[in-house]
Order: sequence, then C-alpha cells, then structure tokens
Amino acid sequence: MIEVDIVTPSKKVVAGIKASYLRLPSAKGELKVLPGHTELLTLLTTGVLGFSSDGSERRFAISYGFAEIRQDKALVLAETCEESTEIDRERARAAQKRAEEMLSGTLTQEQFRKYELKLRRAVIRQRITQS
Repeated sequence: MIEVDIVTPSKKVVAGIKASYLRLPSAKGELKVLPGHTELLTLLTTGVLGFSSDGSERRFAISYGFAEIRQDKALVLAETCEESTEIDRERARAAQKRAEEMLSGTLTQEQFRKYELKLRRAVIRQRITQS
C-alpha cells in the first residue's frame, strides 16, 4: 500500500490514506504509482489525481504542484485540489463559459494563458463529476 497525503496552501486535503495505487497528472503525462515504486519527484499539471482506497476510487481535480514518492509514501503539494464529490457542476460549467467568452476576445499573452488554464480546470472539474 501507498500512504497518500495531499496538501494545498490552505489545507490538508488527504492525510495518511492507504491506497493500492496513485494516478497523477504529471507534466510528462499520466503517471501511475504502485507500491514499491522507485523514488521520484515530479512536476504536476492541471488534471485528475486518483487513487483506490478500501475498494473505492477517489478522484480529485488538481491544479499544478509537485509530487514526491518515497518509500511507499506519496506527498502531493498542489495549488488547488477538489474531490469529485465536492465539485458544483453548474459552477464549473459557468466558469467554462466565462473562460470561453474571455478567450474569444483580444487578450495579451499573459491573459490568454490565464483564461486557457481556467478553461482547462473547468473542463476537468466537470469531467470528474460525470462518473
């Protein structure tokens, strides 16, 4: 088993949960961590983090961060993290619409990147509430 901790700047989302695997949205693609995995420090991107604990899968929408895997322990430091059961789907849909509207206008490169990330996060939040 892998011991999972997920921390954001404002709270500890998950503390010491035992999981049979951990799925991470790494900057190089999806990464699946199993017990006995080699030590690893990886950059995370906006995406879906998931793990299986006590026979059920838990899924989270995260935004950027780092993950450290060491001796069957995983520490995830994420900018934001929301469990699928806590996401308001209508709010995510409204955020997607606002981001799409902003992206259709004239933006600086920095503004474009900001709204592109907001759009991606809104889509991921909706996707993990569907199943």
